[in-house]
Amino acid sequence: MQNKITILGLLLAIVFWIVDAFIYSLFSEQGITFLQSCFSPRGEEIWMRTFVVLLFLIFAAYTERLLVIIHNMTIELKKYHDRLEETINELKVENTERKQAIKELEELSTTDPLTSIYNRRKFNELLASEIERSKRYKTNLSIIMCDIDHFKKINDTFGHDVGDNALKVFSEKINNNLREVDMFARWGGEEFMILMPNSNIENASSVAEKLRKIIEETKVKKIDTFTASFGVTHLNEGDTTESLIKRVDEAMYKAKNSGRNKVERI
Repeated sequence: MQNKITILGLLLAIVFWIVDAFIYSLFSEQGITFLQSCFSPRGEEIWMRTFVVLLFLIFAAYTERLLVIIHNMTIELKKYHDRLEETINELKVENTERKQAIKELEELSTTDPLTSIYNRRKFNELLASEIERSKRYKTNLSIIMCDIDHFKKINDTFGHDVGDNALKVFSEKINNNLREVDMFARWGGEEFMILMPNSNIENASSVAEKLRKIIEETKVKKIDTFTASFGVTHLNEGDTTESLIKRVDEAMYKAKNSGRNKVERI
């Protein structure tokens, strides 16, 4: 295609040069005299006029062929342009679909499918990042662990569908009552984690108590009582992700062992 375009350009340049030279000569004094002689020829000039007419015929024939080539080239260029545009559109669609697929895969790898909040893997990544940031900038960091009370009994009595609905309702209630900067995740089963940047243990404990009351007042279909226990702790100097999780787990089980539907902190 590129070679055809180059040849076409050369042919057009030659034609324009010939036409320009011809018109200049035609309208010069000698050219006008020659044209006049063509209409009143002398015998000895007939061969020259015949030659000029022949040149005109040859020029006209090649001009016609050139126009045909130009027309065909225009059609080919239009087809090429349409194919190129179609290919670009297909690539745009493919790129959009690829981005959407990547986004969905990322969501699947970081989101709990039942509750649509962060999963344990994502929470561990966020926790490690927030611990590092908190230590670097000397800011507060608190963590809350919560567990639905008697969840096994709910599943055994009412079935897993009711249990799944309880998990969804619990997640929605908690998630709707957190700050935008807080990070909420399903830790596993009926256990959940809340990561609270720039929050000391007093503030985190107050939030946990507020959430406990919200869950206690929440009505879940087929379930008579619906409560949760909360454990709270704060990042201390020298803490790691393992030590912090271990301590908040101990605080949560302290709430469980002291009667459930409580908030305990360590």
